[in-house]
Amino acid sequence: MKALLITMLLCALQLAAAQVLEVRISGFRKNAGNVRLQFFDTPGHFDQKKPLFTKTVSKSAITNGELVFTCSDLRPGIYALAVLDDENANAKMDYGLLMPKEGFGFSDYYHPGMSSPEFEKFKFMLGNAPKTVKVKLRYL
Repeated sequence: MKALLITMLLCALQLAAAQVLEVRISGFRKNAGNVRLQFFDTPGHFDQKKPLFTKTVSKSAITNGELVFTCSDLRPGIYALAVLDDENANAKMDYGLLMPKEGFGFSDYYHPGMSSPEFEKFKFMLGNAPKTVKVKLRYL
């Protein structure tokens, strides 16, 4: 019984430590498909294209040109968010002649370059208070 109470207490503390992150994505050119959100926690994981986790959200929830996604199971820490406008819902970035055919974006950072940005450019700190990050999609 004592072990069960300790386990319940630890679970409650973990839930209390989880924070709310609101992601606001704008700049869609089409309402078809899904949006894939990849969460990274280190520069190495981003460079290796190994997200901490990925969330897929239907674009049917777009309102006034913006999709709002809320994630409430994150622990405080440093994160970086890469977003793909997966217009054909095939769970990957599609390319034409070397260039992406679908939109992409990053947390609180509009990337003007042709290659991937540095992790440091779009990382953010999730603390003890709810946080909002904005992503403006870019199409090449």
